[in-house]
Amino acid sequence: MNADISTLDRVEANGVRLAYTLCGRGADVVFLHGWMCNRTFWQQQCRELAGRNFRCLAVDFRGHGDSETSAEGYSVEQLAGDLGAMMAALGIGPAVIVGHSMGGMVAQHFCLERPDQTAALALVATIASDAEDRLISKRIAADATRMGFSGAFDRHFDAWFAPGARRSVRGWVKRQMRSTRDDVGLELVSAYGRFDLTGRLGEIRRPTLVIGTRSDDSAPPGQSRRLAELIPGAQLALIEDCGHFPMLEKPELLSRALLSFLETQAAPRED
Repeated sequence: MNADISTLDRVEANGVRLAYTLCGRGADVVFLHGWMCNRTFWQQQCRELAGRNFRCLAVDFRGHGDSETSAEGYSVEQLAGDLGAMMAALGIGPAVIVGHSMGGMVAQHFCLERPDQTAALALVATIASDAEDRLISKRIAADATRMGFSGAFDRHFDAWFAPGARRSVRGWVKRQMRSTRDDVGLELVSAYGRFDLTGRLGEIRRPTLVIGTRSDDSAPPGQSRRLAELIPGAQLALIEDCGHFPMLEKPELLSRALLSFLETQAAPRED
């Protein structure tokens, strides 16, 4: 069984070359990263699940990581369309779609528009709407107009983490996020600024796990509870002493929650 998460490949989807990592054998699980992040944020979860008879696809959205940067197409709808085209090209799915933050927005939209490609959902530190403008990415975009993107990013960056988050984790996340172009980040914030699927979540008919964290200032636990309440039959798990990046701050707890859900909702298959 191949559990190598270091292999990078690319596939064309909607006219853009998108990077991905595919590893393991078994039931398909697709990992979607957050705003200005990339597929490597999921490397520990991919490694663990690939070793437990799951086939893991971790993708870089357009403009992120090793994927091409396009002149346009930075919206939740387009990213979901890119994902559908990528999965079809690779023969992936129906899959459990695991989305973090912005990736969780994409996952919700994808499930609603492409239920045939969705086996189940795992929504990590994400929202269905941000009527109170709590998203840190929106705070950065607002302040960027008067103090520049870098200054605004530095000002708000630490709010993503719980007080006890390791300095090495914070530093790694910052380097990864700052490798994404500022204009890509700003275009995405502008596009999802009024993202609101609360009126459609009752249409989701796929098993769903919502994973929130107790110390997330961007997608606070109340948002996770609301997601779980609005999606029929959704399960809710809250991780203690953790900020917005549980895959890095509390990777063991996140993996445990994912595995428990996956082993009941997406029974592994033999290829």
